[in-house]
Amino acid sequence: MRILIMSYLKKDSKKHQNILKKLEQTAVACGHQVDVKEGDRDYDQLHLVIYDYIAVVVPASPFIGAKLNPKITEAFAQGGSTSGKKGCALVVKSGLSSEKMCRVVMKAMEKEGIVVDYFDVIMNVDHAAYIGKRLG
Repeated sequence: MRILIMSYLKKDSKKHQNILKKLEQTAVACGHQVDVKEGDRDYDQLHLVIYDYIAVVVPASPFIGAKLNPKITEAFAQGGSTSGKKGCALVVKSGLSSEKMCRVVMKAMEKEGIVVDYFDVIMNVDHAAYIGKRLG
């Protein structure tokens, strides 16, 4: 299965990069073909039609509240038809509103026609390895 991991995580955070790497490694170990794209930079060049599964990985809001990055909806709008595709919403834990951020991302994905079959809040790198097995 072709999986796209759309990352909106910070490039300068070691924790975020390790989590992304572990997600990719475990999904590849399960036999999937995985592409990791930076959502903030590559959103205008994404072709979502070629992927069977779309995973959106975002950081939680720093304190309270859950504001969606507008580039997420732009990427879905410019990426082609996503109606009926499967996907998951993943939020890296930080602050108090990780679950709320997960709901906001799920709602945005479902609005674009993606069937969200899995969602989770990533606690650490080991938890990311567990989640990577569930992609697809």
